Amino acid sequence: MIFAGLAAAATAVLVAASQVLPVQITIVLLGVMAAFVLHDRSRVLLFAVLMVPSLSLVRRVTAGSAGYTDSDPLILLPIALVVAVVVLSWTKPRTDSSQRFVRGAAVAVIAGTAITLVLRGSFEVSSLFFAGLIVVPLMLAISLSTGRMPPVWDLVSSAVPALAVFAGTYGIIQFFFLPAWDRAWMITSRLTSIGAPLPMQVRVFGASESPGPYALFLGLAITLCLAKAVVEPRLLRRTAWVGVGAYILFPLLLSGVRSTLIGIVVSAVLLTIIRARGLTRLVFLAFLVGGYALLQAVVGRFGAGSSILTSDRYSGFSTQDDSFVARIDLLRSIGNPLNYIVGDPTAANADNLYVSVLIRYGLVAAVALLSLITALVVSAIRRLAEGHAEAAALSMIFIAVNSLFGPVFDALVGILLGIIAGTMMTALSARKDLTRLADS
Repeated sequence: MIFAGLAAAATAVLVAASQVLPVQITIVLLGVMAAFVLHDRSRVLLFAVLMVPSLSLVRRVTAGSAGYTDSDPLILLPIALVVAVVVLSWTKPRTDSSQRFVRGAAVAVIAGTAITLVLRGSFEVSSLFFAGLIVVPLMLAISLSTGRMPPVWDLVSSAVPALAVFAGTYGIIQFFFLPAWDRAWMITSRLTSIGAPLPMQVRVFGASESPGPYALFLGLAITLCLAKAVVEPRLLRRTAWVGVGAYILFPLLLSGVRSTLIGIVVSAVLLTIIRARGLTRLVFLAFLVGGYALLQAVVGRFGAGSSILTSDRYSGFSTQDDSFVARIDLLRSIGNPLNYIVGDPTAANADNLYVSVLIRYGLVAAVALLSLITALVVSAIRRLAEGHAEAAALSMIFIAVNSLFGPVFDALVGILLGIIAGTMMTALSARKDLTRLADS
């Protein structure tokens, strides 16, 4: 009765607030109230994950013709929910004290980022927000690995493919029809690099804020589908998972993000060589061949009338390729990493996670993050070989490949990265426990 009374009072306050407050703030209050009703850390975290591929669409619809809004409070809602989950988790007892190296590396990234912010005096909202996109997921990973936060990977990995089907379907609609709110978003945010704000002239960004995070989420979902196809014992269900991945691949190709395709290919090849057995290898081979055929069909159908989705975008890596030139310039810009002992949080992003962290948050944070990802990738390959935690392991490999091409934490998808990293850190502890048991 007390809970029902509190819920009724909160609803009344929300209805009253909606009459005087902007719709974005009202939605934030609604999200906070929903988290209160869920009253479970795992469900609240899943609620935050549900917003990863959809929140930007909500922002565009609520903004309408106004388009892009630089100070939209909606963007803070999932990050705030994750922070609340982490804070509540740290009041729980710790159940695992092993794996000090990976947790120490995660702590070093957080500490290096915080020290840079303090030394530079960068306390602007934008600086704190982008630093939080790295710090908060790593804090979540630590909470998961210590046992303070209950395991959520099975819940999240089951939801991601379904969310990707929704996001992919909307992306297809966006490509062929381009709703008015998406057109307004492109114009006001000056997304000129993704094509003209016209149907079939734009690189798809779906329900996300730009093609990069959108493709990263879809690519992660495809990777999960392939991993589930290996774990699933029945051939029919394996084929169904591959079919879901193939469907999601179509809007991914419409996004024109090449690095994500590289991550999928690397993950699929490793999965086929290390883990797949028998006829399953033929299924993955068929997926890769079918994916290439779909790529050729997309370029052949839309390449002639589009300045974006052309064959050169997927095959041309020459000195005339802007993306290629930008990555070469990155190597030149960090000729002496000691110049970045302390970073500059206001610096622009770089097309590489570690270079971006080096420039923005300093040498300590960059080296620690590289060490953390490397350790988790080594663990992921071992888990694939052993046939344990295949979905999380393959997802970790996919993320590591994409980290070479962009700052993968600089979007809400970083919440998912924190969950995957925490799951792999937990898997490291589990493997160590099994080794000790075998020795004894």
